[in-house]
Amino acid sequence: MKLSSLIQDLPITEKRHFADLEITGISSHSAQVRPGNLFVAVFGARADGHAFIGDALERGATALVVEKEVSVPQHLPIFRVKDSRAGLSRLAATWYDHPSDKIPVVGVTGTNGKTTITYLLQYILQVAGKNPGVIGTLGYRYGKVLKPTSHTTPDAQEVQRILSEMVENHADIALMEVSSHAIDLRRVEDVRFDAGIFTNLTPEHLDYHKSMELYFESKKRLFRELLGKGKGVKRAILNADDAYGMKVIDLPPPTDFWTYSAKPQSKWNVFVRSWRSDLNGISAQISTPAGDGEFHSPLIGGFNLSNILAAIGTALSLEIPLPTILKAVEDFAGVPGRLERIPNRKGIHVFVDYAHTPDALKNVLRALKELDARRVISLFGCGGDRDRAKRPIMGREVARLSDQAIVTSDNPRTEDPQQIISEILPGVEEGGMSVGKDCVVEVDRRRAIHQAIAMAGAGDVVLIAGKGHEDYQIIGTEKRPFDDRAVARRVLAGRGVRAGVRTTAPAEAKPS
Repeated sequence: MKLSSLIQDLPITEKRHFADLEITGISSHSAQVRPGNLFVAVFGARADGHAFIGDALERGATALVVEKEVSVPQHLPIFRVKDSRAGLSRLAATWYDHPSDKIPVVGVTGTNGKTTITYLLQYILQVAGKNPGVIGTLGYRYGKVLKPTSHTTPDAQEVQRILSEMVENHADIALMEVSSHAIDLRRVEDVRFDAGIFTNLTPEHLDYHKSMELYFESKKRLFRELLGKGKGVKRAILNADDAYGMKVIDLPPPTDFWTYSAKPQSKWNVFVRSWRSDLNGISAQISTPAGDGEFHSPLIGGFNLSNILAAIGTALSLEIPLPTILKAVEDFAGVPGRLERIPNRKGIHVFVDYAHTPDALKNVLRALKELDARRVISLFGCGGDRDRAKRPIMGREVARLSDQAIVTSDNPRTEDPQQIISEILPGVEEGGMSVGKDCVVEVDRRRAIHQAIAMAGAGDVVLIAGKGHEDYQIIGTEKRPFDDRAVARRVLAGRGVRAGVRTTAPAEAKPS
C-alpha cells in the first residue's frame, strides 16, 4: 500500500521528509519489523517504543509514526501524532480496509460474564442459520476455525486482522469481548460497533485503573464514543440490576437502550417473571419485546440467568425470532472452564470455574450454596504480579460461603506462592474459618485438587476456582502444562496424583 493511502485518515500534528513509499506492513514491535514497514512507536506498560526506533530502522523500517520529538540519521518520512496508540488503531483499520464496516459487530464489556455471553450468542446465531465469529478470552473462532489470541481483546492490529479474516471467510457478524484495558489502550478505537452489552462492574484491575470510577470511565467509552461511530443508530443492552449499568443510560443519543433484569419488573425490556435453579440447571419464565416465553437451561446460578437474559436481549435486537432463541438457550451446553462439570461415578458434584475476582467467586459460591448441596468445598488461590488488594477479599468470600476450603497456588508468576497465600489467609480468618481446621493450605495445586476431592463425599460440591479453561500454570516467567479439569478427571478416575511440579518462583525472581 502506498504511504499516502495508509496515512490519509491519520490525525497528524507534524510531518517531515514525506516521500510516497510503498509500505509492506505496520509494526509497533521493533523485533517484528520487516523491510519496508511503517514503525509506530507507542508507550508500553514497561517500555517506551521510541527507545526502539534505532532497532526498527536497522531491521528495515522506512517510515515512522511517533508521539514525541525524535532524531534519526535517515531522511525518512516521520509523522507525529497526539496519541500513537490511537494512530496505530487508525492505521490498522486502513491497512485491512475497515472490516468492521462490512459486518455487524457486537461488543460485550463488564467485569464478569463476557465469555459466557459471547459463547451463548454465537450458539443462538448458529441455530438461526448465521455464521458468527467471536474474539475473546478463549481465542478467536468462526466456522471450524479456533485460534489463540494474545489478550481477551487483542491489540489493534490483531483485532483488525482477525475481523478482516472473518469477513474473507464469510462470517456475517462478529462478537467481541471488550476489556477495559482494550478500551483504555485504544485497541478497539477504530472498530465500528453496532451493539454493546454492559454486564456489570465489580472491583477488578484496580492496580491498573486505580479506582472504580476510573474503571467505569474506561468501560463507558464503549457506549459514549465507540458505539456512536458510523453505521447509524446503535443499541446498548444494559444490566438493569447493576448500578453502573444503569449509569450508562444517562449517555446521550444516538444510542438506543434496552435493559434486562432478573427481577420481575415490567419497566425493563427483557425481564424474568419467575425462575428457579438447582444442580440440573435454570428454569425461567420471561417477558421480552417479542412476547413471553420460558426455558430450561443446563447452566446454573443467578449470575448465569443474567448472562442468558443479556444474550436473549441482544439476539432479539439482531432480529432473531424468540422461539429460535429459547430453543438455543435450552440446547446450549456451556462454556469451557465456566462452572464446567467434571462427570464422575462417586456422586460428587465437581466444578471447574474461571472465577478469579472476589465478585465472580462470590457469585459462583452463592449459586452453589443455594443448590441443596451437602457441603461446599472450595479450592482457590490468587495470581501473582496482579492486584494484591483482592487477595484477603477473596479469602473472606470463600470462608463465608464454603464449608471447607483449600488455599493453593494459582499462577504465582514471579511472586513467592507462600507470600501470596499469606496475604489471602487474613481474609479467610475474617470470614470465620479457622486456618488448619476448616481451611488448609497446600501450595502444590495438583496435590490440592487431589486433597479437595478426597475430602468430598456423595452429595458434596467441590469448586476448583481461578483457572477455568487455562491449560497452563505460570511459574516464574515460564508457562507449564497444567489443566485443572484433567487433574480432576485423573483423581476421580482413581488414578491418583502424579508428583507435583515446583510452584515456587525461580531463585533470582523477587516477590513484588
